[in-house]
Amino acid sequence: MTTNQNAAGDFDQGPPFVFGFTFKDGVGTAMNWEDAAAENTGADFTWLHLNMNNDETRKWVGAQSSIPYAAKSALLAGETRPRVSTFAKGIVVNLRGVNLNEGAEPEDMVSMRIWISEKRIVTTRRRRLKAAQDLRKTIIDGAKFENPGAIATKLATLLTDRMEPFINDIADKIDALETELIDGSGSGLRSRLAASRHDAVMIRRYITPQREAVARLFGEDTPLFSSASKTELRETADKVTRLTEEIDAARERAMVLQDQLTDQRAEEMNRNMMILSVVAAIFLPLGFLTGLFGINVGGMPGVESDAAFWIVVGMCIAIGVALLFIFRKLKWL
Repeated sequence: MTTNQNAAGDFDQGPPFVFGFTFKDGVGTAMNWEDAAAENTGADFTWLHLNMNNDETRKWVGAQSSIPYAAKSALLAGETRPRVSTFAKGIVVNLRGVNLNEGAEPEDMVSMRIWISEKRIVTTRRRRLKAAQDLRKTIIDGAKFENPGAIATKLATLLTDRMEPFINDIADKIDALETELIDGSGSGLRSRLAASRHDAVMIRRYITPQREAVARLFGEDTPLFSSASKTELRETADKVTRLTEEIDAARERAMVLQDQLTDQRAEEMNRNMMILSVVAAIFLPLGFLTGLFGINVGGMPGVESDAAFWIVVGMCIAIGVALLFIFRKLKWL
């Protein structure tokens, strides 16, 4: 079966084995699916990255006696949220990253499910995740990793690093919308502001529990993570916290801009209604006067006078000017 993923990054129906490495003295060597399925590879530890959409992956994970049942369920769960669960033989970590697949919406975040034990790290995904590909290239280029915890730590770091440009882009868009609103030079502000608010809300939905998950992972008292890995996890937790604060600030600014836009719209409508009311107030007596002189009954004054028309016009002008003067005095205009 060949790998098949559309431009929007939909679920990959390809082979069960995406890639894997055996590690000896920190150096990773690429492995195939037959080697990956073996319990003992002679290496210090192994990393298997699997496509959970394939039934063979589900069968393989289900057959692993070294992975607790609850951990298997977490590795194969269809819907996840960032979390950390500790077991006697290892740790399950669920993390999320922005969807950077071509044609996809970045806020439609992709999940990474991770099982970490002393001799093996297993990661599963439903859609392609560029952070895993980045780490694969790093290993191929010669980077060393001393244990499975170091692999998990690097994945958490890469996922967080790829979030930052997207969150900064949301903040920049809101900055631009704020400038356009102040200058009054923008068009379609309401729809663009709604789109930015939607992006901020969607990514905040996952980045907040991700902050808690990374912080808990850093705080776990386990030999699976070295002191260097824990230091890197602490820095990653701090970065996720900062990104959470930035997305919260962007969301609040978007709400303030929405309120300002609503107030501006209401003020424009009130001003227009005031102008229409003043125009109606000016023409109301003029309409009454012209209507009164337009009735076809006997005894109308000025019927026989050539100057009567201009006298009525003058009266209308005088009444209009007087009303304008009164409205200005009342500060209605």
